Amino acid sequence: MAIKHKFESNKKYFTISIYSCVVILVACIIFRLVNNWTETHTMLLDLWNTMFPFFMGFLIAYIMNPVVKFFNRNLFTKLVGKNHPKICRNCSIVFTYLLLTLGISLCLFFIIPQVYDSIVELSKQFPKLYENLWGFVQRIRDTNRNPIMDMIADNFEKKTLPSLIQRSNNLIANTLPMIYEASISFIQWIFNVFIAFVISIYLTADKKILKVGAKRFIHACFNKEHSISIIRTLRDCHVLVSSYIVGKSLDSLIIGFLCFGLMSVLQLPYTILISVIVGLTNMIPYFGPFIGAIPGTFILVINSPTKAFIFIIMIIVLQQFDGLILGPKILGSSTGVRPIFILFSITVGGAYFGPLGMFLGVPTFAVVQYLVKRWVNNRLSKRIEQKP
Repeated sequence: MAIKHKFESNKKYFTISIYSCVVILVACIIFRLVNNWTETHTMLLDLWNTMFPFFMGFLIAYIMNPVVKFFNRNLFTKLVGKNHPKICRNCSIVFTYLLLTLGISLCLFFIIPQVYDSIVELSKQFPKLYENLWGFVQRIRDTNRNPIMDMIADNFEKKTLPSLIQRSNNLIANTLPMIYEASISFIQWIFNVFIAFVISIYLTADKKILKVGAKRFIHACFNKEHSISIIRTLRDCHVLVSSYIVGKSLDSLIIGFLCFGLMSVLQLPYTILISVIVGLTNMIPYFGPFIGAIPGTFILVINSPTKAFIFIIMIIVLQQFDGLILGPKILGSSTGVRPIFILFSITVGGAYFGPLGMFLGVPTFAVVQYLVKRWVNNRLSKRIEQKP
């Protein structure tokens, strides 16, 4: 009579089988994505465009959170009382976003029309720039009769000028399609900004619920020791990134107003336009003021080279004030990222994510550097403890 053996489950081998299946599945997915990189790139781009409003909403909520906490602590807690924390926080959120809406409205109704007028006025200066350039070439050719100058003048007259005229005609012919595409892009951008704004409000209002849910998830996935370590690490990363983003935003806002005031005192043209450019580009660490100075200098050179020179001196003084006095006062201690890695993070972030990547590249690299440093220190400390 044959003996029937009962099947006995083995938890160890079952776990190994599950891990093996997961590894094989992940490897197949990675191979599929890499082997069809064109489709993968299109899919990732569509995914990024879809998730971009949520990312912007999270970023807005992240920047607004310290402002909400400030009004909650210093205004509404004193007005309403500590016995009504939920009412105080809701009032703080409403008040903060009303201020943000008011600021955006001021930009739309006052700053943007002035920037538009500056751009229109600037476009009218291009014919004058061409006449001055052509007169400069003619004077050099008349005073320095030689084959090289004759060749440069003839090349400018026969090739450069017709090319500029042809490009201008093509630009005029394509004006309507460009306006249509720009209008569609602008409407889509406004819609994304509105969605991001709404998402940021929900994220700010549900901050405590999301925070508690994230902690419960971490505790459910890891043991107590690892959970505490992960939460502490996330808290340190939050302090590092939030202090940098909020501080840099405030610093750039002050620099923009200082640029506006100095240009008004020095009676330089295109004050609003250049001040907005300088304030926005100052968000980029180290290189921001110089990046903002390039278009400002070009704009002023068209109007007056002397005013452009005055502007360059003003930007150098403003940058020194920001780097030596204002920046350290607002930002406090630096992120600890060396200049070479700042250049690396700005270059990589700008190449893949544009101006937003140039701004967020430094705090992102600072977080990565902090995590690597923490991991290395933990590994070294364990090795020291293991030594006899």
